Amino acid sequence: MYTANTGIYRFICFTDAGRELMERLCSSIEHQSEPKECPVKEYSSEFNEHSVKEYSSESKNSSLSDWTFDNFSKGNILVFIGAIGIAVRAVAPFIKDKTTDPAVIVIDEKGRFVIPVLSGHLGGAVDAARYLAGIIGAVPVLTTATDVRDEFAIDVFSSSNDMAIGDMHKAKKFTARILAGSDAQFTVTPYVKKDGGMYLIPKMLVVGMGCRRGKSFDKLYVFLKEILDINNYDIRSVKALVSVDKKKDEEGLIKLSEYLNIPFVTFSPEVLMEQVGDFDHSDMVMKTIGADNVCERAVKAYGCRQLALKKTTRDGMTIALGLTDVDIVF
Repeated sequence: MYTANTGIYRFICFTDAGRELMERLCSSIEHQSEPKECPVKEYSSEFNEHSVKEYSSESKNSSLSDWTFDNFSKGNILVFIGAIGIAVRAVAPFIKDKTTDPAVIVIDEKGRFVIPVLSGHLGGAVDAARYLAGIIGAVPVLTTATDVRDEFAIDVFSSSNDMAIGDMHKAKKFTARILAGSDAQFTVTPYVKKDGGMYLIPKMLVVGMGCRRGKSFDKLYVFLKEILDINNYDIRSVKALVSVDKKKDEEGLIKLSEYLNIPFVTFSPEVLMEQVGDFDHSDMVMKTIGADNVCERAVKAYGCRQLALKKTTRDGMTIALGLTDVDIVF
């Protein structure tokens, strides 16, 4: 059994022929800095001529199950070079939900066919299969109905535009209407909607936060969630958490960004003070931080043209909200 990683691709194969194909794919991915069809935008490659791992029965974490467990996480693309049955049996115990399962692809060891098996749209398996097939001159075998019929796919649209699907059950009904030839509509909004419609939630809400040193993740999260609920924002619309540089090592804020899977961006006091707008002023904050306001100015520094919520304070925590523009690509 051989494995190799490059970017978000996790390769595994079981024969010498499979290994040759795996090395060819890894090498090609590494040397294509701007692939036109690959869903990967950046490469943090771990592959070189010495990086292919060979496992024996005595090796630690030597089983196929161990490898699958270690790599079966959202954002990865698992590529099995071998029989499709091996891949199906390997991933079956770990499959949970199409919104969180990673992409899984199977390639025969002769490199004739590339088959997306799991998370074709949301996980990017279909696009990745097309990309890998292009590298080796293989045939991508697509079975999803919208791909076969070349119809609009709501999950592909949402994924490519960095949006969350409001309700997967409604998304299935939406797709069924498309395939039946009926009209189907959806709305893009960061707000929580409960009228039964089909909604996509774009990541466009920027959260500016400041806090006293040592504020816990739990308190920060509860504060944020209550503010979002009061203003009817879907938490999945949060794009970034922003603050001042002096808070870049604040453990509670770091954990909050990690929990929400969003970047935590900080700015210097000088940059904050360069922002133009009607901001709440605090002499105490100016004296201790070097800027008269953290949360509001940080939101503007990130690029929001205006505040969606001005500074709100509670128990040594401050929060402000801003909305970014959304560029939709069909």
